[in-house]
Amino acid sequence: MKVDRNSEICGIPIIKIRDFLKCFQTLDFFSLQTISEYFSLAKQSGASLLSELIKAGYITEESKNKYVISIKGNALAQIKFVRRMDKTKADAIFSEFMKRVKKINEDDTYIVRVSKLILFGSYLDSTANDFGDIDIAYELKHKISDVEAYKIVRQRFVQEAKANGKVFSSFLDEIYYPETAVLKFLKNRSPYISLHRTDEIYVLEAAHKQIFP
Repeated sequence: MKVDRNSEICGIPIIKIRDFLKCFQTLDFFSLQTISEYFSLAKQSGASLLSELIKAGYITEESKNKYVISIKGNALAQIKFVRRMDKTKADAIFSEFMKRVKKINEDDTYIVRVSKLILFGSYLDSTANDFGDIDIAYELKHKISDVEAYKIVRQRFVQEAKANGKVFSSFLDEIYYPETAVLKFLKNRSPYISLHRTDEIYVLEAAHKQIFP
């Protein structure tokens, strides 16, 4: 999805529109009041913005004064607005990503493995020559199938992280740390790698291709 980072809608920068969509994309619906308060707009100005967002296809009206983020709006919510890359750079980034997948699956340090990868978005288009990011959907699985045995290994994994200075904000963070550690390594701080759960593909109704296994 190509969007000019300097563009505006009703005088509001597209980056702020992106942030709004990202903030409210998980809600069942929102109202005119929601959008007016978010952007500190008078009701009439909020209505004008809402109308333009509907016209642009980022929002759809489900019923009277009940609006939802559209598929196109969800796509905008994910845009990072980083400098676009050419095919050579994108191929190099993707190649390094797949090397990290191999390392995770072969390295016993990680107790979770990558079980499936699906490519979607602009990088899937073989005719494209520039890209904003590389969209990859993933599935992870425990390397240890026995539930109780996995819990013991996970506790050890978490304790080692704490010993190395890792601070957890909640018990839930500790439970999912093996998964988040894998995702962090996969992304490798790259602004060009965009990771998603596989169910997001079907929500977006996006064309896709399984690339692993």
